[in-house]
Amino acid sequence: MSKYTSGLNESQRDAVLYNEGPLLVIAGAGSGKTRVLTMRIARLVAEKRCNPEQILAVTFTNKAAKEMKERVASLTSKPVADKMTLCTFHSLGVRILREEGEIVGLNKNFTIIDEHERTSTLKSIMRAAGVRGLKNEDPNEFGTRISLAKNASLIPSEYKKENPEDRKLFRVYNSYNQILLKRQTVDFDDLLLLPLQIFRKKPEILKKYQQRFKFISIDEFQDTNAVQMKLATLLAFPSNNIMVVGDDDQGIYSWRGAEIQNIISFSSTFKGAKTVVLDKNYRSTSQILGGAHAVVCNNRIRKFKEITAVAGEGDPIFHYKADDEEDEAIWIAEKIKEHDKHTSFSYKDHAILLRTNAMTRRFEEELRRHRIPYKVSGAMSFYDRKEIKDILAYLRFFSNTDDELSLLRVLKVPSKGIVKSTIEKLDEMAAFRRMSLWDAMQRANENDKITPEQKRKIETFVELCNRYTTLFNQGILATSFRALLEECNYFELLKKAYSEPDELEPRLANIEEMFHGLEIYEKKHKRKTPTLSGYLQEIALLTQDEQQENEKDKNKGVILMTLHKSKGLEWPVVILAGLDREVMPSPRAVSEGKVEEERRLFYVGMTRAQKRLYLTYPGTKMFRGKMKQVTPCPFLREIPQEFLDGIIGEKQDEEKLEYLDSFFKEMQSKLSQTTSEELD
Repeated sequence: MSKYTSGLNESQRDAVLYNEGPLLVIAGAGSGKTRVLTMRIARLVAEKRCNPEQILAVTFTNKAAKEMKERVASLTSKPVADKMTLCTFHSLGVRILREEGEIVGLNKNFTIIDEHERTSTLKSIMRAAGVRGLKNEDPNEFGTRISLAKNASLIPSEYKKENPEDRKLFRVYNSYNQILLKRQTVDFDDLLLLPLQIFRKKPEILKKYQQRFKFISIDEFQDTNAVQMKLATLLAFPSNNIMVVGDDDQGIYSWRGAEIQNIISFSSTFKGAKTVVLDKNYRSTSQILGGAHAVVCNNRIRKFKEITAVAGEGDPIFHYKADDEEDEAIWIAEKIKEHDKHTSFSYKDHAILLRTNAMTRRFEEELRRHRIPYKVSGAMSFYDRKEIKDILAYLRFFSNTDDELSLLRVLKVPSKGIVKSTIEKLDEMAAFRRMSLWDAMQRANENDKITPEQKRKIETFVELCNRYTTLFNQGILATSFRALLEECNYFELLKKAYSEPDELEPRLANIEEMFHGLEIYEKKHKRKTPTLSGYLQEIALLTQDEQQENEKDKNKGVILMTLHKSKGLEWPVVILAGLDREVMPSPRAVSEGKVEEERRLFYVGMTRAQKRLYLTYPGTKMFRGKMKQVTPCPFLREIPQEFLDGIIGEKQDEEKLEYLDSFFKEMQSKLSQTTSEELD
């Protein structure tokens, strides 16, 4: 037995020892999928079946990609792992666009915008569109619809324009793409869609990447969208040496474009694919796993699998029906306090998982009253803070002078004395001459509509920019950036805006952290000239991750987070709280016929628990100033009695749940038909 199969169970060995051709690994919760994926990669290289450079392995978060690389390095060596492409889908897209972006009109220094900048761009488009009623519509709604269109690989010319709403979206989508290209910027969806367009336009480019990557592995395959599926299919052709790992029972992201059908239909897409089911769970006890499995088995669209627990039988699944919402929060806080005092479970071993962020308030208040340390996952990101967005605008502009959104923020914060009317005249000049706003500023002397005083201010600003651009191009990043902010009086602006020390000091500390990040980046890349675009690329890809990846490691107390954010994490004790039928399944999911996805979400929450699982709901709650009875989440009723500590619900609850059998049958009938071949 080689070191690559030592300690593996039979199913894991089957996957690790598989050589060529398509391979589908159905990896149940806690089944050791990352170990299998990395062991197989290491074995393929060790046995000389390919060179390290011919390995491509992609996943969805930077933390997961980093962990994958560290594991492969421990099995081979760091130099070997460094030769492989082990990254996220979006990182792969960036690499392709840096090499081939000119095919779709991008230069190598393009920048990546975040959601806030996307919304700002859409707002400006909608204001200028001149479409009746468009000015009053929600730019975030347009942003979501454009994102879903891109994830479905639909470009504006392919978007249906059958009704006024579609035509409206087409106009905004088309203008949005044109502005992004003019500014030499892309959004995160473009990092996937544009490489796909390049491959379609230039088959010879696609062939180059097909030859480069002999073996492809994809983690969390149930989370892939249409574009990612097409990219994977194209890159794997013609050898189809593609291994995908995932669990259809944990597919919970359809709202952001993920298509569960990608993993369900893998064997149909890749003929002759071998399927391996990792059927041993190393995380949860058999009571927890048995109850969770019984719930998710009610889904009709899923791959059949029997998962068994290795960790022993354990305690039954506990449940608590509270008198009201306040009593539920008090009971949970007291139970956590009791655990910390009288059991081996400390505060940090607990997680309270909720259907929505809005539900955290009452639990936070009760934890504070009981003096229990806690952390709410999803607090404002470091890069969402105003002062960080301000200085990121400076970095983005000096990296890419065509980024007009960043340029406008630089001009405004602090004010460079260039008034709004002057900017409008420069913008008109840029539009007329088909140049960028920055180019128009450099040629402001040619614009007779601008006053001499304003021309002098523009000239001063351009001189400042050129001076610091020279320093940045020499790789002098941190010290130059600090000097730039000082010369622009940014720190003076902050001191005026935040006169109180407790307001000012945290903001200054945040900026110091940015300087520190630049210093670390410079040190890491000292062998070659460090660039602002390289630093911004690292930031953009890091901030794409939801913060939940690191929350558990950073926190010393109880974690509060949504069920969606909990995916991929685990705790000794998990409490699923607020299990009210009006909350879960969510009303929107019910109306859209996505009850099966809500059931998968419930399953994900249950399987985060290692040793103890608590399910709680209030008996009554306040609604518009009046108390009303609560019907518990219907998924609770699907847990067999053998896995529970008692009967869920009283007779009145049972009466309220009588309609549910017919309800689920009705919802299932609305689901699209799936062939038995796809489900086998």
